Amino acid sequence: MNSTTDDSISYKAPQPATAIASHLVRADKAGEYLDAQAAITNAARKFPGFVGTEVLSPIPGMQAEWVAIFRLESNDAMKRWLDSPERAGLAARVEACLSEPSHLLLLASDDHAEPPVAEVFTHRVRDGKASDYIAWRRRAIAAQARYPGYLATDSFEPHGQAQDEWIDIVRYNSVDHLETWMKSKERQQLLSELTPLVENVHEHRLATGLEGWFNLNRRADEPVVVPPVWKQTVSVVFALYPTVMILTLLTRTLLKPLAFPVQMLIGNILSCTILSYLAMPFATRLLNFWLSPPASGVRARGVWMTEALGISTVTAITTSLVLVFYMVFKLV
Repeated sequence: MNSTTDDSISYKAPQPATAIASHLVRADKAGEYLDAQAAITNAARKFPGFVGTEVLSPIPGMQAEWVAIFRLESNDAMKRWLDSPERAGLAARVEACLSEPSHLLLLASDDHAEPPVAEVFTHRVRDGKASDYIAWRRRAIAAQARYPGYLATDSFEPHGQAQDEWIDIVRYNSVDHLETWMKSKERQQLLSELTPLVENVHEHRLATGLEGWFNLNRRADEPVVVPPVWKQTVSVVFALYPTVMILTLLTRTLLKPLAFPVQMLIGNILSCTILSYLAMPFATRLLNFWLSPPASGVRARGVWMTEALGISTVTAITTSLVLVFYMVFKLV
């Protein structure tokens, strides 16, 4: 029993793996390529262990190829995706559109390493200061890159009324390395230069609390959008209720001969595992239309319709689960 406890304490979730494919597309096959790439992208999003994907188009004078990037939750998940018959058939459609065979680069992960961490910054830039802000951001990225553990900075410009702030996501390979940058004198100096350029600044740590559960299905080319706290709470309860009920049923039956402290230990391990790998990914995928509705879709249907549909979905499914568990526990 001690070994189980040690394993649960030392366990670390597998880290994402990345595949980068470059495609030199024939001019007369551009339309077919886009259809094939859309099909393989949609298939990847439905594949178990999917994390994110993005497709980059050619840039004249800089990049002749299309680049497709796929991220899955672990090396094993990536291997299953690359070996899957579904991908093989779709990849053949892509290859038929190319003037030369595609090039595939695999970036495997170290599952024993500490998971990367990110800090999200949003800046509302003052009128007439956009060019100065861009120059400041270039200096900030150059400074970040000089610190140990730096991985990347993803930047997103404002897009109309739906997003009127500049968003920067700064990634480091560990919390300690991110904190070294955050507390550095160089960053403090940069912040003093930023003050005249922006109206306000907001920042939060990504995936250190509930937020990480609500970016499981985000495409890699989308900015991070964290739902309001009340929606996060409703969604967690929505996923937690059936998890707890199933584990309670298990405790009453299979685990009943064990001592209560042992039951609680096993129950906690199972509940955290089920929530992280099954319940929350399913819940956020099911409720994504309500948790992070596209701005255009919300305007078209009306905010109240989206809100009503989301709350109705949670209520209906939860009520059904209550009735099912009521009947099941009457039989136990």
